[in-house]
Amino acid sequence: MIAPERAKRPSDFVTAASVRTDSKLDCAFCEGGLAYKERLHGFENDEIYVIPNKFPAFVEDEKSLSARTTPDEGNFYTRKPSLGGHDVIVVKDHDLDLPHFNHRVWVEMFLMFQRRYDHFRKTVNALASVGIYNHLSPAGASIQHPHAQLMASNVIPNFIEKELHGAERWFETSGRCVFCALIEHELKEHVRVIYKSSLWVAFTFYAARFPFEIWVLPLDHHSRFEDAARADIDSLATCFTDVFQKLNTVLRNPPLNFYIHSIPNDITHADYYHWHIEITPRLSTYGGYELGSGMVIDVVSPEKAAEFLRAKK
Repeated sequence: MIAPERAKRPSDFVTAASVRTDSKLDCAFCEGGLAYKERLHGFENDEIYVIPNKFPAFVEDEKSLSARTTPDEGNFYTRKPSLGGHDVIVVKDHDLDLPHFNHRVWVEMFLMFQRRYDHFRKTVNALASVGIYNHLSPAGASIQHPHAQLMASNVIPNFIEKELHGAERWFETSGRCVFCALIEHELKEHVRVIYKSSLWVAFTFYAARFPFEIWVLPLDHHSRFEDAARADIDSLATCFTDVFQKLNTVLRNPPLNFYIHSIPNDITHADYYHWHIEITPRLSTYGGYELGSGMVIDVVSPEKAAEFLRAKK
């Protein structure tokens, strides 16, 4: 639901500037810190290194899983071991914040995501991997040092499964990829587009779950993020630099998440699925209506959000 009666100006979403209180002197993620000493061999570059999450949601070794304390319950519920993997992908520069990542940092981060996607697919036969970034504590960041995460699982996440089923149904009736059709429509209307290059498009999402929600998609049809060529990643870094500069200018470093939706590993290729990245500024919270009805009330229309973002160069 878009509620224009409740609409706000961008300035209404600007909060007090986030003041970092952490210190490089005792930061575990800084080079030489405790976490850095646990970095994974072969998964480090000039800007990024990778460590296993100390408190993983998914683990590679089934022997390290803790047993559920609940009784068997006569097979009423189904369950399976939470196998997979859980990385922390750390930016080496302690003082660098997400809105100010330079082109090289974006390139190296996305390339490391790709390498770890391949690792979990080949070594633990993970069904799906999701690369994420939580920026600032309202978006779930518990450590201020800049870092992303990657979760690989032996189950397909609910949202991705819903996307797959919906996209497949659309393809069966139209013969087209719904994401390709979405791109074509957004470029034709051009009311929500905030960035376009020869390879990428970014637009505020029509059915936004949060004010200023943005989707980023490759213009050409590709179903798997890991298969993106180096030149595509280089161009994606340019896109992300531009998009986050716009968000930072308008909203002054808002808390946000972004995450990568790619086709699961048990599907080699799909004409109906198009990988993409969703950016969700955390500028509103869900109340009883959203939680109880499954319908979201967005107080800023995606068209107005795009207008604000395009105006800021």
